[in-house]
Parts: sequence; C-alpha cells; structure tokens
Amino acid sequence: MSEYDLIFVHAPSVYDFREHSSLLGPVSDVIPSTPVFEMYPIGFTTIASKLSTNGYRVRILNLAAHMLADESYDVEKAISKLRSKVFGIDLHWLPHAHGSLEIAKLIKKIHPDSKVILGGFSTTYFWEEIMKNHPCVDAVFRGDSTELPMLRYFQALEKGKNLDRVPNLVYRDGSRIKNNGIKHFIENLDDVEVDYRWVIKSVMKSMDLTGHLPYIDWKNNPMFLVNTVRGCALECATCMGGCNSFKRNFGRTRPAFRSPEKLMEDISQLENYFKGVVFVFGDIRQPGKNYANKFLSLLKKERPSNEIAFELFTPPNKEFVRTFGKSLEVFNAQISPDSHDPVVREAQGRYYSNEAMEKSISHLLQVGVKRMDIFFMIGLPKQDRKSVMDTVDYSEKLLRRMGETERLLPFISPLAPFLDPGSNAFEEPEKHGYKLLARTLEEHRQLLTNPSWKLILNYETNWMTRDEIMDATYRAGIGMNKMKKNIGAISLEEAKAVHSRIKLAREAVRGIDIAMKSSDPDAAMAELREELKPLSESTVCNKRELDWNRRSFYWSIPKIATSVLLRR
Repeated sequence: MSEYDLIFVHAPSVYDFREHSSLLGPVSDVIPSTPVFEMYPIGFTTIASKLSTNGYRVRILNLAAHMLADESYDVEKAISKLRSKVFGIDLHWLPHAHGSLEIAKLIKKIHPDSKVILGGFSTTYFWEEIMKNHPCVDAVFRGDSTELPMLRYFQALEKGKNLDRVPNLVYRDGSRIKNNGIKHFIENLDDVEVDYRWVIKSVMKSMDLTGHLPYIDWKNNPMFLVNTVRGCALECATCMGGCNSFKRNFGRTRPAFRSPEKLMEDISQLENYFKGVVFVFGDIRQPGKNYANKFLSLLKKERPSNEIAFELFTPPNKEFVRTFGKSLEVFNAQISPDSHDPVVREAQGRYYSNEAMEKSISHLLQVGVKRMDIFFMIGLPKQDRKSVMDTVDYSEKLLRRMGETERLLPFISPLAPFLDPGSNAFEEPEKHGYKLLARTLEEHRQLLTNPSWKLILNYETNWMTRDEIMDATYRAGIGMNKMKKNIGAISLEEAKAVHSRIKLAREAVRGIDIAMKSSDPDAAMAELREELKPLSESTVCNKRELDWNRRSFYWSIPKIATSVLLRR
C-alpha cells in the first residue's frame, strides 16, 4: 500500500448527510455541485502540483463524491486503508464547517500519528476558534496563497526543523499555539502552476476516478476552470471575496493576475487531455483593456476546440463585444446583476443600469454568443418579496424584448446557506440591513444540522425574515418556471417536473415545521427522510438548464490515453 506525504481530503457539507434527515432545498441549484457541496477548491490541484514537482507524493480523495456515488461507502474503512504523513482538509467555504471538522476528528482518531491540517477562506477567518476548540487539528494555513508555505512546511518536517519560519502557518508546539502570521502573498499568478497531467497520473496510480472528481456529475458534464485572478477589485456586500475582505482577512491589497500567455497555456494543456467547456474565472477586463484584448487575440490565434465561457462582472460595451465575436466562433458568457432593481443592485455593490446590461446582452446575441446566463439572487439588501417577484416579471420582459428563448437564460436562487463570513455585510450587518443569526464557527456548525434550508440560513434582512426568504424563493421559482414554459424556453414536461418538485418542497417544509414541534422530533424527522431525498436538487429550476455542453467525460478517454503515452 502506497504511503503518501499528503492526502487532500474533501468532506461533505454535513457528516454523515446520508443519515441526516434534511431538506437542503435550492442552495445549489445554480452551481455544478449538489447540496452536499462536493466540489473541492482549485487550491487542491495548485498545491498538489507544487509539491509533486518537488518530489512529494500527493493524492486527492473527494470523500463527498464517494459518499454520493455509493450509499454503502464506508468512510471509516476507506480512511483506515490510507497511509499518509499529513492529511489536508479544506474548510474553504463555510458550508463545510460541519463535515470538514468531523472528518478531521475521524482521521485523527484512526491515524493519531499523522498530521491533520486545514486551509481555505473560512479556515483563515476562524483560525483561532479552530485551534482553540479542535485539538484534532495540528495546524492551519492562512491566506489565499499557500502553495509555497505548504512546500516549506513539508521541507521543515522532512528535515526535522522548527516550523517557526513557515509563512502563513499556525501550529501546535506542545501545549502552545504559535502563529507565524500571513507573510506570503502571490503578487503574480503566473507563479502558480496547475499540472493536469499530475491529476491523470494520480487517478491511474490510486485507481480512484470518483475520488478525484471535481463534482459528482462531472463525468456527464465536464467543466474546467482556468483562473485569471486572486483577489478582486469589486466590493459586493455579501461576498467574502470582495477587495476589503481580502485586505482584512488575507492581507491582500490588490488582485494578482495570471498573464494572458499563461492562461492560454492552461487552456492548451487542457486541450491535450480533455473535451468539455473551459470556464474563465474572473472578468478578463479587470486588469485593463490591453490585458483582455491580448488574451482574446491569443484565443483567436490558437482557436481552441473546447468551448470557452466567460464571466462578466459588468456589461461590456459594443466595441469589446465585437472583439469577443471576432476571437471565437463559439463562446458562452454569464453575468450576475443579482437584482433587476438598480437600487438593490447598488446596495449589493454592483453599479450599472438595466439599460447598459440590456444593450450589452443585445450586442452579445448579435455577435453569436451560444449561451448567455443571467443570475439573480434572493436575500439582498433593500430587497423585499415584491422586488423578488418583479425580477421574475423583468426576466420575461427581457427575453421577449430580445426575442430569445434558447440562448438567453435567466436563473434565480437564494443567498444560501450563509452570508459569507468576512464580507462587509457580515462584519457590519446593521449597516447593510442584515440580522445575523450566527457569528462563531460552532454556531454555524450547529445551523448546518438543522432539518431545512430555511433553518440553516445564518441571516434575515430588514426586509425579509427566513420564512419570507423561503416563500419568496419558491414563489419566484414557480414564476420563472412558468415564464420559461410560456415563452418556449423549456418543454412542458420539464416545467411540470420543476413545478411538482417546488410544490412538494413547500409541503415538506410545512411537514418539517410540524415534526420539529412534535414530542419526538428525531423520530418524526426520520419518517420524512425518504420523502426529502429527491427535493434538495433541481428545485427552483432543472439543473440541466445550466449545462453549457453535454459532452461526457468518456469522450476524453482516447485523448487522455494518447497524451499520457506520448508524454511518458
């Protein structure tokens, strides 16, 4: 049995969700993963690339994916078979507050002599509480750039050196907790490498494809991410990734960008192995017009066969849209105005008009964008239930005005399950119209074990309570679904299926409320378990609507085999 230097382990949101009766609702309807949040962070692959290049043996184990794929999957048995000097667990986004720490505890119990380390955004924010209250964790890495600190950590362990010079590290030294501070920042994202060939070799070595899957449906709908930036120039009220949050929590005073040439290398490397859609994370206009034009010129020159999807933070003007159209024969785009109401949108931190967005969408359709997704959100500052339903009405008017029922797709979902810790709204809730229902990591861990997504929410607003947010979500889902059916964006059968799930979900929430007031809530909830299982995904929309390209992973197998053999 192989012994590794590091095994990255990705936990489900709640451990063990298979034994937990809960209606997780539409919390993941507009993202690739399920409500278990089985999508591990890209940091797994960048850190693994760094360490493997320097001779360390690394593996990824997506426990959440295994548990989803096989209800009989024995987590303890699987962990007991592993051998590693260090186990690294991500606590990146807060929905993993329960599962990550429970898995950390389990690993420490089974492998007491191995180190257990944590990292990620939420780890950075709650590091003191983690180290104080969770002795199963030997160390945490803080900040958004831990590739080099992790290498320094393993070099120090290998040589038996003191850990006090490892940047970004907090660790146990006997009974003391030592904090080395966040001293390492990546100023240029070109310093970070992603070796996709390493991922393929790791799968082959471990004979574990499921354990490396980015999310459970990846085999049927593969999507690949290339990252343009760490940090952000924007300041959205509810996002931990805003510029002020990066400054407060990660010490980052400005974004670090990946050069257009390196982005093109990433896309070309993916072309060697995979077929699917490449999502360019981060608006390519953030570093400036010259950067964006350079990247688009490289795409025009190289003409990648994989489809490219772009993230837009603000509406691009006509000139830039034309550059899009000239650079690629096929491309996709998405924008998140969050609300149709400019007042709500501005309170959220997005400063552009509907007129500007509509002109931009029209230009994109004219130059031939294959898909244009528009994302709206529920639970925002200055947003009430009427405003939510007005967003649905606006979506219908927009689609009819544009004359599009296939290429232009609006979606609406709740801000759930949590308001991001470290975001401006979390730090100053009253200023932004929020009422926080949880502050500490432990309080969020407890929320995650509640039986419905309504009770998991860590906030209410001055304009909507938890019940009203839930009600507005389901009403908006019904409205958006009916609108898409009426204008021909989805079939009658699809619309009926979504409507039925929403209806059943609303009834299930009422059933949960009754069960929680009964003399034996646990027994009452256990009776609801089977009923709840199919109601926590594709609730307010059919998740398949999000798919850019239904090209199975199995299309990539000949290319993977050829590329690996040629590069041996």
